[in-house]
Amino acid sequence: MNVRRHFLAAAALAGLLGAVAPAQAESYQLRFSTSQVNPNEPVVKVMHSFADRVKERSKGQLTLTIFTGDQLGPQKKVNEMIKGGARVLSVTDYGQLSQFVPDMAVVAGPYMFANPDEAKRLFTSPVFGEMSTRLEQQGLKLVMADGLFGVRHLLASKPVRTPADIAGMTLRVPPSPIMLETFTALGARPQALPWGEVYNALQTGVVDAAEANYGSLAGSKLYEVRKVVSNTAHQMMFAAFVTSTSFFNSLPADLQKILLEEGRKAGAELTAATVASDKAFAEELKKNGVQIVENVDVKAFAEKAKAAYAKVPGLTPGIYDKARQALAH
Repeated sequence: MNVRRHFLAAAALAGLLGAVAPAQAESYQLRFSTSQVNPNEPVVKVMHSFADRVKERSKGQLTLTIFTGDQLGPQKKVNEMIKGGARVLSVTDYGQLSQFVPDMAVVAGPYMFANPDEAKRLFTSPVFGEMSTRLEQQGLKLVMADGLFGVRHLLASKPVRTPADIAGMTLRVPPSPIMLETFTALGARPQALPWGEVYNALQTGVVDAAEANYGSLAGSKLYEVRKVVSNTAHQMMFAAFVTSTSFFNSLPADLQKILLEEGRKAGAELTAATVASDKAFAEELKKNGVQIVENVDVKAFAEKAKAAYAKVPGLTPGIYDKARQALAH
């Protein structure tokens, strides 16, 4: 009898201890997707440092697994997965995001920014804040908004110094309304293709030319199929990290804070790394036999490309002027 009483007492004590023991914190896993492949590209390096800091600060509650080279699918497909609630963090850009909020096309528009500091004025403005809110309502939450991905130039088999030089040229562009309209305005024949298909499209002659920043041109070894880069500087591209709004809102407040704080750090880190690495990537291109054409009539390109802003479907009337005003303050 005594044995039974001791057993029941022990069981009761164990139950009590179990009831007051702290519950184990829930852990969350995110797949982190990018189109880029080369581990030396600034954005891939920043993805790794961001993932490491998030894991460390969250004590392992938030872990990110990185997928490069469109392993989860092209950006458009990944962003649609995120809109649908997938636990994915995507490295994307504002041309892609304009498919959800058309006004975001101005952030990816031709010759919008003179330099990264000017761009900061737009990213901190009420104009951009309102766009971000609408994107969040569409199911995509900005974790990082303002990482400089690079200034984009033209890769072809001949120098391009004026818009007349690309008249009728079949040119690969991202699946982005503003980029399609930009090169239509410039007189080319833009062809929207995922980044992973560009090398083969150039190699087989599906397209004559492509456009990208130095890091992507070098990282994807496009210099093996085209040997002339003309510094058109038609777009200062900024990358964004986006995840599912519903997933983000389901996270505890402390984990939300970690993501957003580390996102801000990642934006500054990516901008600095991109600026610092541009010269090295240009040298790498030259070493691989690429001619870099610098005497480009950028003013003529900018003047002609401006017509693209009036052609993008769904833009709010006056949004271009509002963005320009934000840059001036």
